[in-house]
Amino acid sequence: MCVTRVGRIIELNGGGTATVRFLDDGVTREVNVSMVGDVRKNSYIEVFAESALNTLTPEEAQFRKKLWIELRERNSRAAIN
Repeated sequence: MCVTRVGRIIELNGGGTATVRFLDDGVTREVNVSMVGDVRKNSYIEVFAESALNTLTPEEAQFRKKLWIELRERNSRAAIN
């Protein structure tokens, strides 16, 4: 199973990369954005294996953030039981 993460571009670095802050935990990483068209600072993107797959609307990004956090919480509870 492949799991993607959602992040917001905080800086375009040139050379097809950007610094992205992930919405679920606030961690920042450099991500390859060369495969995605029209990315700008503050764009929301879906990321897998340090590469952007596509852009998302702010509403899509927030919805996916909630799902990711819920999944992490359920996994934590399952590990305790």
